[in-house]
Amino acid sequence: MINRKEILNDLEKRYEKLREENKIKTNLEDLERIFYIKDMFLKDGFVAERLSRRICHRISETFMDWNGYLHSIVMPNPQNMLNMMESKVFSQDEKKEMMELMKKLMELGSRNSVLVLRNDDTEEAKFIDESVKFWDGGFKNEIIKIMKKVNSEWAKK
Repeated sequence: MINRKEILNDLEKRYEKLREENKIKTNLEDLERIFYIKDMFLKDGFVAERLSRRICHRISETFMDWNGYLHSIVMPNPQNMLNMMESKVFSQDEKKEMMELMKKLMELGSRNSVLVLRNDDTEEAKFIDESVKFWDGGFKNEIIKIMKKVNSEWAKK
């Protein structure tokens, strides 16, 4: 098994090559800041041969996790007390806003599924850049607002 430093060096070299070949604007630091890419490869113990595919998978996984959480607020499972309590914190208008976020998250998640089938590095590069742009362009602020409200309610109880 190779050590941590070797994995990270390999990742940095291979990602820079991938960036150059596919004209990816996003740097590794931004991927790490948002999607914890380095942790993923350290956990795997190696850098995947299809580096862009593995990165796209991690991005999609992150977005779909958030989508599942938002879904539990908008449409809570009546058998889950936590879902029910968190759902009550939000108005119908706020839930409609969450549904708009969920639509975009679903678009990104389903686009990743198409990319899996197409095996197209150029489209994967676009997906990486657009995902970071989506995160920094508003999603992060929206999810922070939602989570602060949830946390504030739990702090009261």
